[in-house]
Amino acid sequence: MSKDYSKYEIEDFAFEESFQRWVLGENSGQPSFWEQYITEHPLQTDKILAARFLVKELNMEENSNELYADLRQSIWANIQKRIETKKVIFWNRVSKWHVAASILLSIAAFIGAYKMSVTYRTRNSLPQALVAQGKDSIFEEVNRRDNVLKIYLQDGTRVSLAKNSRLTYPKRFGANERIVQLKGEAFFEVTKDINHPFLIYANETVTKVLGTSFRIRAFQTDPKVIVSVTTGKVSVFAQNDRDHSALKGGVVLTANQQAEFTRNQQHFTKTLVEKPIVLASEKNMQFDFNDTPLKQVFDSLQTAYGVEIVYDSELVKNRTLHVNLGSESLYDKLNVICNTMGISYQIVDAKVIIETRSKPNSQPLTPK
Repeated sequence: MSKDYSKYEIEDFAFEESFQRWVLGENSGQPSFWEQYITEHPLQTDKILAARFLVKELNMEENSNELYADLRQSIWANIQKRIETKKVIFWNRVSKWHVAASILLSIAAFIGAYKMSVTYRTRNSLPQALVAQGKDSIFEEVNRRDNVLKIYLQDGTRVSLAKNSRLTYPKRFGANERIVQLKGEAFFEVTKDINHPFLIYANETVTKVLGTSFRIRAFQTDPKVIVSVTTGKVSVFAQNDRDHSALKGGVVLTANQQAEFTRNQQHFTKTLVEKPIVLASEKNMQFDFNDTPLKQVFDSLQTAYGVEIVYDSELVKNRTLHVNLGSESLYDKLNVICNTMGISYQIVDAKVIIETRSKPNSQPLTPK
């Protein structure tokens, strides 16, 4: 693109076709340009956020009727005012450019008022730490579309917001912490900053990270809050834990681990994610075992998935395995190994526990 967007206002961005496609996720070729543009032009962040909000709101079915009605009323009032001010201009002589200018001005004024009302309505329900951090500049994004909504925060953090989910965040993060609130489900890719922890308030929980990728599911009607980690390390604790310490009932999670917080009991359970994946650093690892000592087999799986595998040394002593494994899931690999060796496993506190098979026909336990 060769256009100069430096003097663009809210309405200019909103009516830019490539900008609309980027906001609505309709053009896979556009995101890289607009993401880079935001990074390189931080002074236009406010205008771009407002324009993005406008484009999304006008494309939400449940809001469109109300929004269009308000827009029409605002536009008509603006045009009427211009006609009354210039008596010599009659309606049938107003060019399409006059009308277009009036529409753009009205939209710009309307979107500003709508954004303020959203902030005002939600302020009382926000965590005080977020309110204090955001002061008068708090944004809220709601995804009512079927596709994931990409949100880019001021520090470079990327959030993939699921359908029927809501993210509230400050225009700029505070001096000590980065705080947002989630209602619903989202995947976070947090920019690493060891001096500014990133905190996500979700129902009765707080997830604290420095820089990692993970998913949170915290719909208001769900009985549990679920946090699952893809890379890095996070700590999850109850909001009433003032010290933000996993030592007081919270949990620390690493890759392929998951915490489930039962809301009515205020209790955490730690387990493995439903589909553990091979760590990025171990993508090239092979699982071809040719008369390989069983201890080495389990050590390889532990390294590949970052999952602790616990076993009695006597259970694997002088035992070897001959099997070729490839793209199977971790649980399928464990099932093949255990069935071949006549042992079993279970998941306890996010660990794989290898044990003797209590009954000849018993099967390994695979998490549901």
